[in-house]
Amino acid sequence: MNEAPTTQERYSTAIQSSSLRVNGEHVPGDADYLIAAGWCKSRFGAALMRLQAEWDGAERWGVRLPVKPTKRAIITEAQVKFETGTEKRNGKDREVQVRKITKQSMEAARVKLEKRYENELAKVMRALKSLPEVAKGLQTKLVLEGQTIDMAAPLLLHWLDPVCKVCQGQKYQLAPCKTKLSGRACGCCNGVGVAKAPGGDVGRDAMEFLDSCLSRAGREVRTACRC
Repeated sequence: MNEAPTTQERYSTAIQSSSLRVNGEHVPGDADYLIAAGWCKSRFGAALMRLQAEWDGAERWGVRLPVKPTKRAIITEAQVKFETGTEKRNGKDREVQVRKITKQSMEAARVKLEKRYENELAKVMRALKSLPEVAKGLQTKLVLEGQTIDMAAPLLLHWLDPVCKVCQGQKYQLAPCKTKLSGRACGCCNGVGVAKAPGGDVGRDAMEFLDSCLSRAGREVRTACRC
């Protein structure tokens, strides 16, 4: 049996709806959810609802949060081939190549991967039009708690997509063939499939705060739509 859509799912559908007519029937439509969100007392929670709806829409178009280039990724990208001559293999001369890393190849790899990361992150930012507004709200909370405001955007992006980017939420490391999972737990998320929030205790508190605000706004919208 299909489960009824959640309030967030109904709201996500509503902001993309092409029919916003209020028909006055007992069953609330898309317009009712938008009106209820607009009158929501939890303004920050309502903004979070919209931000999450924008992220849901972006995911449907294949938008994903990029992973910052790691040292290992840069080293892998920096490897260049050098020919060292030939050797006999099965009676035939074969070119022998070795992979080396140079100072120049490391810098080129770093620039390339960082540029790719910035371009992919820019796509995410264009899809999340509510992010600046919501970030300001979270920045206010962080400042009042004596924290740096630079944490706001990273915390919100983690809240939207907390899945571990190394194992893609599968909890296990990839086998050397990279086509199946090994029996070893992912070293990045310790086998839970969810990445740690940035900022340690500050990050964990922020996740609880965001979830609480979203839940409160959801309750208010549900109540309004049932009236």
